[in-house]
Amino acid sequence: MEFTDIKSKDFIELAGIPEHLHGTRIAEHRVKWRLREILEHQGIKEPYEAIFFTTFDEDGVVNYSKSLVEILTEAVVDSDFPGIGLHGGLFRQRGVTSFDQLINADIPLIDEAMQIVYKHIKQTEQAG
Repeated sequence: MEFTDIKSKDFIELAGIPEHLHGTRIAEHRVKWRLREILEHQGIKEPYEAIFFTTFDEDGVVNYSKSLVEILTEAVVDSDFPGIGLHGGLFRQRGVTSFDQLINADIPLIDEAMQIVYKHIKQTEQAG
């Protein structure tokens, strides 16, 4: 998949946003449009902002739950390669493990999409 019109899509107006949050807001903006495009390209129908990677113990007690947007934004800000493993699931709500909220999606495919988004953002940053 190739991302197009990068420069205009990466633009974000920062007026009214406290200066100490600029880096995070820029990263989040860059993550959102790329993640949306790649998930649509892969045929994922769920809204990209409502996909949560959740891990839990054998009793179903949640020990980790973040949206894909949060995971990727933190990875971009921290320059820490993102990844989700097979020891969890993708859900429509944060912190739930109920079967009716489970998203039927291939976790390795989602993980690969996240890696592509991360690499593209970092390459774009390096290119200036």
